[in-house]
Amino acid sequence: MQNVEFRYFRNPRNFAYRTDEIEPCSVCGKEGIWLYGGGFYGARDIDCICDACLSDGKLKELGIETNDAFEGTEEQKEGIVFRTPALPTWQDRCWPFREGDYCVFEKIASKGDFADKEDFIRCFTSEDQESSDLSDIWDNYLPEKPITSIQNWNYDISIYLFTRNGRKHCTWDAS
Repeated sequence: MQNVEFRYFRNPRNFAYRTDEIEPCSVCGKEGIWLYGGGFYGARDIDCICDACLSDGKLKELGIETNDAFEGTEEQKEGIVFRTPALPTWQDRCWPFREGDYCVFEKIASKGDFADKEDFIRCFTSEDQESSDLSDIWDNYLPEKPITSIQNWNYDISIYLFTRNGRKHCTWDAS
């Protein structure tokens, strides 16, 4: 595996979908355990992409996208869509945009990532606070045990923890 850092994705080794076995990168052919391409969307399908090819924006020329981005400059949007690993979600892959830039995806959260229930609820947009029963999610679905990778995560509801300018921001998804 290459040691590539992504601007908007803190820990792709543990929180991005990867191939189970060594495979050739569908773009450059280098062999390794790469980012799984089955969930990408676009003009064509690929099996996987190495971290370097993704970071270099090779998906743009292939017309393949990893995430959705609707705000910001074209450079910011392209960074999310063509240069960032896909969020490990079941449904939407819309990346949160706050304070003039996209947030950094940190991990799938558990209770230990928050000081208390109020801290947890404050991490969501006012729209999410009004339309979702975040108190119920905290009480009944947010795991106590820290989630250290997608390999030890298998929950009906997932909380995606992002940061931006030292503040936590969350989105959630249900299976």
